[in-house]
Amino acid sequence: MQTHTKQVRRDLLMLWALIAAVSTLLVWLLIELSRQGASSQIAEARLHAAASCQAMQHGAHQARVQLPITAGTSVAGWQAVIDLALREEPGSEGGFWQPERGVFAYAFPTYDGTGIKRDPPVAELEKITATAELASRSHQLIIEVRPGLREAIVFAACPLTPATDTPVAWVMKRVLLIQAEVLNHLSQALALLIGLVVMSGAWLAWMLLRWQRQTTALMQQLAQSERMATLGRVSAGLAHEIRNPLATMRMKVENAMAAAPERYQQRSQSAFEAVLAQTARLESLISSLLALTHPLQLQKQALDLRAWLTSLANLHQEAITAQQASWKLTIDDAVVARARKMAVLDPDKMAQVMDNLILNALAHVPIAGYIELGIADAAPDHLLLWVADNGSGVPAHLQAQVFEPFSTARSGGTGLGLALAREIVQAHGGELRLADTPTGARFEIELPWQTS
Repeated sequence: MQTHTKQVRRDLLMLWALIAAVSTLLVWLLIELSRQGASSQIAEARLHAAASCQAMQHGAHQARVQLPITAGTSVAGWQAVIDLALREEPGSEGGFWQPERGVFAYAFPTYDGTGIKRDPPVAELEKITATAELASRSHQLIIEVRPGLREAIVFAACPLTPATDTPVAWVMKRVLLIQAEVLNHLSQALALLIGLVVMSGAWLAWMLLRWQRQTTALMQQLAQSERMATLGRVSAGLAHEIRNPLATMRMKVENAMAAAPERYQQRSQSAFEAVLAQTARLESLISSLLALTHPLQLQKQALDLRAWLTSLANLHQEAITAQQASWKLTIDDAVVARARKMAVLDPDKMAQVMDNLILNALAHVPIAGYIELGIADAAPDHLLLWVADNGSGVPAHLQAQVFEPFSTARSGGTGLGLALAREIVQAHGGELRLADTPTGARFEIELPWQTS
């Protein structure tokens, strides 16, 4: 349940982070588009026009063009000044104006048409003249904007000298308002999209939180159902395990009571032995059930794994000899050396786990077969123990529920040993699993190094 909740929270945080990143990108795009809007373009055009006009003014002084302007004055030098000042300003055109002569020099260096454009724009000549006259009278830079439906035109004019009859440099720059209008629409659409993304993120987050609450409730109901189902399976298995010994004891006692006098003593003795044996089996069954239901109290201590594993093998040496089998110990010395300092386990409880796994292996190992005990590193911070054999392996129909109570293929087994073994390993913070092997069976125990 906690793992599921953490996963949902992690997924939700990732989703919010993604929405925040998308929103940030859209805001950046909106800012960039707003810089390309009509007002921004006009403001930028004013700055460029003013700079170009002043560049022409400065260029005229540097070139020392002929003053005063008369009817026979060459305008080639003046046009060269315009070309130099405006050649890096796409869409800008300009010239020089004088009160007595009007526009006497003009150039459009970045004109897209063929050839060099030298004829002043007739449609804007009146506005050019008015702006230049105002600059000549005020002796300062004048910038004016004429708005239009399709485009706005920025006019800039600046006198070359303070004298009223001096030439005036002027620049005209067009701003396409159709493009600006499209950009304004794009900006509005992008702003709407940002709002939709944020609203969608908030709505999705609310939906996920609601789904999480519903999923939590469903998982609780499922866990309750699983507990009831497990209780039903345990009860059925327990009833079966208790009924068999009771039936055996009852049959033995009834046979003894019905025996002839000359055989009564013999059958009574056999009945007493059967009752004791079945009673011991019931006692073992009850002890295993109590161990499953009671909380485990671990007594952990540092462990020499090699010595501990060797002692387990010695305890079962007589049984493995009787089976005509052999041990196969696979021990990583580096792991063992590390374990002397870091392995902290409950030796008795873990020995109970290993005993159960060894008994299962003994029940299935063939004549002249082997049982393998091993120690290795599972990961940088995990220890791996295993018990394997080359027997018939766990039947396919039992592999899915091999750790469930009363699930066993061993004759005389209660089916509680592996369930208890798993509880002990989990109490150590580890995992007990049935590994996939081509032959036999291999049970692996993965434990964290630091388990204290």
